[in-house]
Amino acid sequence: MPPLKNNPGAIEAQAPEFLDFLISASPADRQKLYLTGLDSLEEQSKDKFQKSFCDLDPQQAGTILRPLLTALPWPQDLPTDPVKNFIAQVHEDLRTATMNSREWAAAAEKSGHIFTRGSRTSGFYWRPIDPISEG
Repeated sequence: MPPLKNNPGAIEAQAPEFLDFLISASPADRQKLYLTGLDSLEEQSKDKFQKSFCDLDPQQAGTILRPLLTALPWPQDLPTDPVKNFIAQVHEDLRTATMNSREWAAAAEKSGHIFTRGSRTSGFYWRPIDPISEG
């Protein structure tokens, strides 16, 4: 996810590092989805370019990824193809991790575009609630 308006992108928001943690703590079926998907990308890369997927330049990676992108009318309607399903899930996970990051919240706070529910909360999950002052 690239930076949007004055908000950080996935790299700046440390979304890849968060996904490493998320997948390590996820149920076996989610871990299998990621492992199978990553293995497929690696295999396609070696078949097409004779090198690892992580060594591809952006144009080469796009050659592999573009055919796997699928428009989803509803988030629950994931593709039946396992690799397309993986790509759709990764896209959603990266977007969620980026938009729920501290870096995204700090950028929103700095720009004054904070989502609020009432006058005292930010709407972001990591802001702690002080039970003494909130009471």
